[in-house]
Amino acid sequence: MSCETPAPRTATRCGPCSPSERNRYFREKRLTVADFELEQGYLIGRRRLINRAMLGWGVVEGFAIDLRETGVAVGPGMALDTRGRELVACDPVELIAPDDVLWLGKGECGWTAGEPLAESDAKDQRRGHYLLRAHYAEASIDGVRIDDDCGGARCEGNHVCETVVYSLTPVELCPPGLPDCPCEGDDAKLDPVWSEKPVPPGDPDIVAVHDRGPHDQLVDWSLARHDPDLCARPHLTRVGHLHVALDDGVPLACVGIAFNCGKAHIAAPIDDHHARRLAYPNNTLFDLIRGCDLTRIQDVGWHRWLPRGHRRVPFDQFAAMFVAPPRSAASGPKLKKGRPRRPPVDTKFWVTFSGPVQVESLTPDVLAMTIVQRDTNEDVGTMYRVPIEAVAVAEPTGDDPKDTTRAFRPLVAARFWEGEINPDNSSGFEGETLVEIEVRTGFIVDVRGQEVAGGGRFVPTDGCTPGGRFLSSFVVLAEEDEAPPAADDPDVTATPDPIDTIKQAASPSAEEA
Repeated sequence: MSCETPAPRTATRCGPCSPSERNRYFREKRLTVADFELEQGYLIGRRRLINRAMLGWGVVEGFAIDLRETGVAVGPGMALDTRGRELVACDPVELIAPDDVLWLGKGECGWTAGEPLAESDAKDQRRGHYLLRAHYAEASIDGVRIDDDCGGARCEGNHVCETVVYSLTPVELCPPGLPDCPCEGDDAKLDPVWSEKPVPPGDPDIVAVHDRGPHDQLVDWSLARHDPDLCARPHLTRVGHLHVALDDGVPLACVGIAFNCGKAHIAAPIDDHHARRLAYPNNTLFDLIRGCDLTRIQDVGWHRWLPRGHRRVPFDQFAAMFVAPPRSAASGPKLKKGRPRRPPVDTKFWVTFSGPVQVESLTPDVLAMTIVQRDTNEDVGTMYRVPIEAVAVAEPTGDDPKDTTRAFRPLVAARFWEGEINPDNSSGFEGETLVEIEVRTGFIVDVRGQEVAGGGRFVPTDGCTPGGRFLSSFVVLAEEDEAPPAADDPDVTATPDPIDTIKQAASPSAEEA
């Protein structure tokens, strides 16, 4: 008797070995081993389908690599492979002996496990790098004795242990962990899955996309990510007492190989970060959306004059932000017009960052100070740009890399100080003067090669995207209109300067150029 009735076509072909098949229970149903295997396989398969379709694949956390005398130790961690399997390593593993890892080679039907690299073969081997990867593995444990009706006996594993093993694969180049996003072009090579043969840098057939684009772009990306083996059953290869997912390893690091008494071992990690493909959990994605990974402006020397503070500044406080040069300061070489060039004047308009930034990106144009002086007879203003000739940067602190800093301050031309700030001379600050200070954070690059986030009008700066600018303004009062500061408004010039030891990163002045 057939229970089938006419119906529309279905998107999944149901039948034996279908990943969409699950148990249906009814009274007096007789359950066999196959039924329980189907039940467990369906639940595990659906969970892994969600993992790879919604979360992606790669290292979620951990798997730190520490160098040993003749090998490395891989720490605990959690990762997802391309099939959505969860790789959970609870204990650190030392990879010292050649048999501690799988030595993989490319076969006709995928990766195969072979013998460790011999020293004689290494001399003729052109590849200089090996890729260290983590693999999902299963092992039957807690064996029980099963007696059959014929007087025989066999041993069956009562449970399955899910674990992680590691492999080494020769590669021509160390591939990046997060390749550029491919965009379809005339002859584009769409490769949504990380490949052992990455596209070389500068390939004209790959166009990098830096934003998520409109709805049609999202649709194109969704189609490009389609997995042709979405409904295929995963394959495990038997290696000793283990069953290992050889074809679905998760990259951890590029390493070098050395030999000790003729036995191969890992010499040193070449790069234990860039070789990784990363998968982000929801809390990490939320932090990335908010820009929690970005370097920001932490504080500025004029923070008391920001919008939430007192924006009307007495002239003497503003003038005190410029360090008067000593009268005995030596003059520099004479310019074409015969006037001596004096060294630039230091200031207290310092800027500090929440993380280290590259010194080479701190050129004099990263900070601009503009003075707007209004004509008494007209309701317009004339804008003057303060000439910034150089910047002073702080030495690296703590564990910050060389050639990085967390603070800088601008140095202005001596002629500006002499003409506008020097109390012995008259200046253009006879009336109320608007001063704008702009820090161009889009020009400043942090230690990771990312632009500093400069959004907002206050410190620390906010915003969830790198780059931009930090713009602040205040009014400098004329000398005759100066009012005494409030009791709860300490002089901003009394704030300690964060730069104790400085070095000059000077550039030629505009006059010299």
